[in-house]
Amino acid sequence: MASMYSMWMPLPLVFNEAMDSEFIQAGTIFGFAYLIMLIITMTLQTGHIVYIVKHNEENLISDKHGEYMMATLSNPFEGLANVFKSVWALFLAISFWDIGEVVMAILMALFSLLLIYYLFIMLDTSLVKRVKLLSKVKPNPFIINIETLIFFVILTSYLTFIM
Repeated sequence: MASMYSMWMPLPLVFNEAMDSEFIQAGTIFGFAYLIMLIITMTLQTGHIVYIVKHNEENLISDKHGEYMMATLSNPFEGLANVFKSVWALFLAISFWDIGEVVMAILMALFSLLLIYYLFIMLDTSLVKRVKLLSKVKPNPFIINIETLIFFVILTSYLTFIM
């Protein structure tokens, strides 16, 4: 997974160069931060999984401890990264609107609406005392992965076929 996100690293820069909008520069920072954070967390998770598989032949590390470590390595960090992706999508929407690309602006605005979902997930995993409203929103890996795939397919398709 980390190598997949590494392949998408040039996207924020390419959009920064291709679009003539003042808002895209701030969006580029959030796009880079999002991708760097995901590369780091995916690398840490991979290292953790490999370590558990290689060094746990005698089951000294329990499944509960392994799950604890994965939650520590991923939940708050990935939550913040997804918040950054939504902010990046918001800046992309504003930039597309500035240059007259209405369809792309609407698509990116839809992705930016997920900011609320990701904020709820991030706050729920980060707060010590649970808030009832936040605990009602559960992260769904299937939805998050499909949303991320569609987000990047739309961006790369725009660069490939429209620009």
